[in-house]
Amino acid sequence: MNQVSILSAVLTLLAGIGVFLVACSTMSSNLEAAGSSKLKALFAKASGSKLLGVGIGALGTAAIQSSGATTVMVIGFVNAGILSLRQAATVIYGANIGTTITGQIVALGMFGKSAISTTVLFSALAGVGAFLAMFGKAQKWKTLGGILTGFGMLFVGLGIMSGAMESFAQQDAVIAFLARIDNTLLLVALGTILTAIIQSSSVMTSIAITMVVSGLITLDQGIFLTMGANIGSCVVAILAGFSSSLNAKRTAMIHLTSTFRSIADLERVGDYAENIVEYADSLRDANDHFSAEAVAEIGTLKGLVESLFQHVVKAYDQSDLKELSLADEVEDQVDAFTARMADNHVRRLTDGVCTPNAGAQYLELSSDAERVADHLINVATTIRKYK
Repeated sequence: MNQVSILSAVLTLLAGIGVFLVACSTMSSNLEAAGSSKLKALFAKASGSKLLGVGIGALGTAAIQSSGATTVMVIGFVNAGILSLRQAATVIYGANIGTTITGQIVALGMFGKSAISTTVLFSALAGVGAFLAMFGKAQKWKTLGGILTGFGMLFVGLGIMSGAMESFAQQDAVIAFLARIDNTLLLVALGTILTAIIQSSSVMTSIAITMVVSGLITLDQGIFLTMGANIGSCVVAILAGFSSSLNAKRTAMIHLTSTFRSIADLERVGDYAENIVEYADSLRDANDHFSAEAVAEIGTLKGLVESLFQHVVKAYDQSDLKELSLADEVEDQVDAFTARMADNHVRRLTDGVCTPNAGAQYLELSSDAERVADHLINVATTIRKYK
């Protein structure tokens, strides 16, 4: 391949990216015009259920083809007090699911090397949509035409990009160069930077897919580029959060990555809860039980942990240092009470009130509950970073 051919392939790739970007914009604007008000109303209902929030975020982003736009909208709702941070998080997670729809469409377009490929069939919708948009009398037909035109143009751009990639894929020098880029962090950084520049993880992911299918890069390289694309897509949300409230800034950061150490702490809480359930199963299988005094102490401990949890939730959700102080006090009570539980256990074991097996389970339960309290406090103390 001479220099003219290389330049031609590069220009063709740029043309394909341009068509793809225009297609995304066309489809997005028409979809938003068709259902923007309904989408905002759905977001306002996200407070009803966590699953509803995830579903709304996924469907909304799939519709407007932009997780960035969805996130910016959510940040606005948080800033206006319509959504809490917790509610916004569920919508953001859904948005990150919905943004994969374009990638799935592109992957579908890579199939069909028979007489009439999938790409050609879907590309034809651009013409159908253009006729509707130009000659439709009612606005709804014009909007539908715009949606179909944008959808079809996605595949037109995809076909152009794919052709350019195939030209590169035939060159040994290009293959050797890309094969040397095997550093995971470098590939992720490359995907991040390129996505931040073109402001579309969908386009970056689409390019990665076409490169993998054409044999230009390996599947692993494509995966790491896509991971970088997902990071780069967060730039708009972060910029939108700069001039917003504290919780709006947190919402923007949720889009970038799952933390607030908090994720690991909450995971450990789940592990300890599972352990406690297993202790109950073990006692039941052994036909053993705790003494009445031990059951009463466990009840008191349960009440303390539940109280701590309530204070932690309020502290974290409202960035309330007063609630954090109350949580610290309850956590100290948990520490003192579990220490007293250990002393009481030794006395009961000496008096023969409880069996060694039940005593062992009792101590493990007490220890796990105390660790749950520690991890909950870890979650709550993250608010100090934002005060």
